[in-house]
Amino acid sequence: MHLAPPPPNGPVTRSRPIHALPSRNQAFTGRTALLERVSTNMRRAGEGGAEEHGWVSLIGMGGIGKTQLALEYAHRHADDYGLVWWVGADQPAAVMASLTALASQLGLTAVQPSLLIRALWVELAARRDWLLVYDNLDDLGAMNDLLPPDGGRLLITGRDPRIGRIGTRIDITEFERDESITLLSRRCPSLSPEDADRVAAAVGDLPLSVEQVGCFLDETGLETADYLTLLKSQPTASGLDDRTVSAHPGLVSVVVTSRDRLVTTAGPAAAALLDRLAFLAPEPIPLGSDPTVGPPRFGVQLGDTATAALAVRKIVTLGLARHADNALQMHRLVHTLLRARLPLAEHGVIHHAAEELLATITLGDPDTPESWPEYGLIVPHVRELLSSAAALPGIQLDAEAFRALVLKVQRYLYFSGQSRSAVDICRITRDSWTARLGPDHPDTLHSGYNLASNLFELGEYAQARDVDQEVWDRRRRVLGRDHQDTIRSAHQLAADLCDLGDFAGARALDEEGWRHRRRLLGESHPDTLQSAHYLGSDLYELGERERARDINADVWKRRRQVLGEDHPDTLHSAHHLASDLCDLGELERALELQRWVLGQRRHRLGQDHPDTLRTEHFLAITLHRMGEHPQARALNEDVWNRRRRLHGDDHPDTLRSAYSFADDLCALEDYTRARELHRDTWMRRCHVLGENHPDTQRSARALAAVPLPP
Repeated sequence: MHLAPPPPNGPVTRSRPIHALPSRNQAFTGRTALLERVSTNMRRAGEGGAEEHGWVSLIGMGGIGKTQLALEYAHRHADDYGLVWWVGADQPAAVMASLTALASQLGLTAVQPSLLIRALWVELAARRDWLLVYDNLDDLGAMNDLLPPDGGRLLITGRDPRIGRIGTRIDITEFERDESITLLSRRCPSLSPEDADRVAAAVGDLPLSVEQVGCFLDETGLETADYLTLLKSQPTASGLDDRTVSAHPGLVSVVVTSRDRLVTTAGPAAAALLDRLAFLAPEPIPLGSDPTVGPPRFGVQLGDTATAALAVRKIVTLGLARHADNALQMHRLVHTLLRARLPLAEHGVIHHAAEELLATITLGDPDTPESWPEYGLIVPHVRELLSSAAALPGIQLDAEAFRALVLKVQRYLYFSGQSRSAVDICRITRDSWTARLGPDHPDTLHSGYNLASNLFELGEYAQARDVDQEVWDRRRRVLGRDHQDTIRSAHQLAADLCDLGDFAGARALDEEGWRHRRRLLGESHPDTLQSAHYLGSDLYELGERERARDINADVWKRRRQVLGEDHPDTLHSAHHLASDLCDLGELERALELQRWVLGQRRHRLGQDHPDTLRTEHFLAITLHRMGEHPQARALNEDVWNRRRRLHGDDHPDTLRSAYSFADDLCALEDYTRARELHRDTWMRRCHVLGENHPDTQRSARALAAVPLPP
């Protein structure tokens, strides 16, 4: 703390400034916009041009850089004030000591400290040229008598959001990435910008950790890859426990101390909740409401209202998590350090408790888009729990409700068009549940079924067939041929066979499933209609277009009655019926139906959902057959490019678009481009599907039919 001594004779005059501040941080980086906001709010123009003196509260978690921001502001603007005084505000006694020292500097005297503070307030009320900085204000209730009078400026830093009620609240967040890279480069000049970016991402751009890690890397000379491994496996040994140049105790100390204080202020139950949250992902965790007192709100159930409110409030006021939009979110390093402080032997129990906590969320139907936003919020937490389970010691405890949640999430990812993400989750769960529950457990088989569904969507038909074959075999043996899950597996295996070119094998399986369901469930049951839908697709591929049209028309009519006009299954039937109509030459009816389906799918699923793209592709085919070649070409080219971005160049759907686009080019007599694209499509289909696949042979015939240049 730099402090000018008082004059030897009598009180201080206002002509001589008093500046008492900690040393300036010579490595202060960035924060330009925040500094401007503080400056603006410190001095605002009032009515008629009169000056209003501002009070500002900087709020944020420990290590976010509140103190350094306040210190930089004070140093930059020290010359604007006759009096600048820094107050360590973490304890009322420390505030009292600092303020009495200020009173002494001003030449004030009194027989009691409380009277001296009153005299100080009188002195400050009579002048307007002062700035007090209350750093790390912790107990707002105990500070009521220690807040200064109006007139000057007060800058406060603290973790408790309630402190934001004093003056203008400014929430301090993490560094921008370029700020993190700049500070890391200053502390460790040998670090390349690319490696600095990787390190900044790993520490979540938390200013304190950026400072600590930069110094640690400079001192140790570790390679970036080695450091990132150390940070993940042993975070407390990765420099986060080191004191900084400015004597900050370090992030480890901040987190451990705050967690200990949570126990004393809110009780062991709140600390146990915090530990469970640390096993979820460092992403927003939606908070539900007590279902016994009203309609439930989406989110995890934390117990009765009073207990939940106390726990959440204390977690937030201690800076261990943010609370916004009815969700809690931890910084990734707080999340990591809280988990690291727990004995490894306790991880399994707490991980299980975290699974049970997440499973208290009530989710809607994963098949319908209305539920997808809620599913999207919990996917990161499901992924985190599944990924970390493999590292747990000993035998894992079973959480049946969590398994049910995972299966619904897998289904959501499939229907929302996120099959690549779904495959990862399905593989993790299938392997884990096979080891824990056995290969024949219903949940293990269900996860295998979902895995195959998503492999199919990715165009991995052979892999999907192998998984589906195994699941179907096990379900027949364990559940019997007439069980609905067994029939579902048969239908899914049939879809694999169909896209691998075995149309007859697909038809046999689908027809058997349809007959079983008609007998067991009746003609109009949704499952029976699904079986009929599959059979119609097989007949289409086998060239029985009239029968396929009749079946699809009947299924569409029944689905509209049973499920509604805009149900996803109803739209599937309409899409397939339109394709039948197109192939049978009923082009106007096909075009009208395709445009209706396209409007529905764009509205419900979005522009780039795989089902929306399928409808656009078939609409382009209909336009081609109607002779509208320029329109068909424009639409096919657009869908082809979007499928390339979504799936890649070798996905079967992408190749279908490429084939149709090449047909349009040929119809428009752009034979050179048509030949190039047909040749490329044929070669890719040879590689992906095999030379004998019907689509590959179709490409070969189309390539041969393109006219040669004269």
